[in-house]
Amino acid sequence: MTILSNTFAIFLLVTLFVYYLCPKKIQWICLLAANIVFYAFSGIGNFFFIIGTSLVTFLAAKIIAGFNDFVKSQKTVLEKEDFKLLKHKVLIKKRLVLCAMLLINVGILFYLKYWRVLVGSKTLILPLGISYYTLQAIGYFMDVYNLKIEKETNYAKFLLFISFFPQLILGPINRYGIQGIQLKSEHNFDFENIKHGVMLILYGALKKYVVANLLVTRVSAVLDGSFESLPGCVILFGILMYAIYQYADFCGGIDMFLGVAELFGIKMQPNFKQPYFSTSIANFWQRWHISLGQWMRDYVFYPIAITDTMDNFGKWCTNHLGKHFGRVLPACIANIVVFMLVGVWHGPELHFFVWGLYNGLLIAFSYLLKPVFKKVNELLHINEKAKWFHVFRIVRTFILVNIGWYFDRIVDVKQSFVYLKDTFCNFGNPMILTSQKYLKDILGSIKNFQSHIILIALGTFIIFIVSLLKENKVDVYAAIQKKNIVIRWGVYYVLMILVILSFTFSSGDAGFMYAQY
Repeated sequence: MTILSNTFAIFLLVTLFVYYLCPKKIQWICLLAANIVFYAFSGIGNFFFIIGTSLVTFLAAKIIAGFNDFVKSQKTVLEKEDFKLLKHKVLIKKRLVLCAMLLINVGILFYLKYWRVLVGSKTLILPLGISYYTLQAIGYFMDVYNLKIEKETNYAKFLLFISFFPQLILGPINRYGIQGIQLKSEHNFDFENIKHGVMLILYGALKKYVVANLLVTRVSAVLDGSFESLPGCVILFGILMYAIYQYADFCGGIDMFLGVAELFGIKMQPNFKQPYFSTSIANFWQRWHISLGQWMRDYVFYPIAITDTMDNFGKWCTNHLGKHFGRVLPACIANIVVFMLVGVWHGPELHFFVWGLYNGLLIAFSYLLKPVFKKVNELLHINEKAKWFHVFRIVRTFILVNIGWYFDRIVDVKQSFVYLKDTFCNFGNPMILTSQKYLKDILGSIKNFQSHIILIALGTFIIFIVSLLKENKVDVYAAIQKKNIVIRWGVYYVLMILVILSFTFSSGDAGFMYAQY
């Protein structure tokens, strides 16, 4: 059931109709029923996996909450030493429950997502959104475990949180403390939510269908082609197209599903914040796939960085290497572990691991060498607050990010290094891209290319301008709403016409790059 299919349109309209007409107390039941119907379209058998994950997590969190309540009730009853001993005994039990929950949930994910590759079998099909809802379930459990939220007492409401259909295909990885409350709340029909939701869907469709869908075959033609030797300029052209395609596909899909959620009065967490305006790799990962980065920060980075082992390691580094290394080295190690896990989370193939390691090492070295960079800037009398230096940092980060895309996109790790070498050492003449050979063999027919390039260029330009305005703290939607009716509807029609035209030239719906994760 694709988001712009007739089936999804009927499903969404019927769900909205029932949702706003039914008694507000049972709106959440309407959403839960819609989730089940939506998931059934991906294969009814897959529903047993999400039921299993949600049920295991719900029961484990309930046990943990019982332990927490028991310890709390004994605080004023027992003597200080007895209470300390009780907390230790309960902590051991809590950790056993934690390990069991992780073993089951991560075990299911590992078997379905990784085992098939390790044993050379491609027969298993991933249940829809398993990588997203598994992390979401684990996040809920850890928040209960760490006393950040109260446990959910109603399993059906917890299942609603795990299976909320707008988040299943691409995320974001929502938090129960925010999302769960919204899903259980009563919502009145608000035309402003409908307008904003539709605008998000349209803007997301521009990214996905006008840019990403028209680029996907071009990217594949360059980076998956059977050409004996590609000059570096052609490889770079393919990587730059991939950078645009990946962002437009993933962010466009997220925008559309954020818009769908908003039709129901539910505001999910944004997953992108103008990532190609980032001034460092660390800053890029604060803006790209935000919910995954925050999940890894809270449930992997901090638990590693604040362990006694890391604390002792930091003290050793301080005594032997200095305060700077003592402060940053533990964080660097934790960051490298996080990004290796991020790479593995994307898939079991080696190139994902290398891509994650590349990002982790880059961030680690940027932290370690920060005093050196600062000293160099002082020696060169560089004003770090100057606009030109800000632009320089953006360009530098963009280059480093795109080097990472070589490992992310090119499946063969050896080939990715060859392509990277050729980009720098065998660049060739960029004018070769205008030759009949590359226009025909890589870009398709000249006629199709001209039609596509106009649409892609228009779509990319609009995305760039909107991103630039947002980066400068302009609320683009609010600004449009303040304009007169001619300008407002002119914007709406431009978006709709571009999307409709993209269907004319597209070879079909390519699906979402990050679906089936």
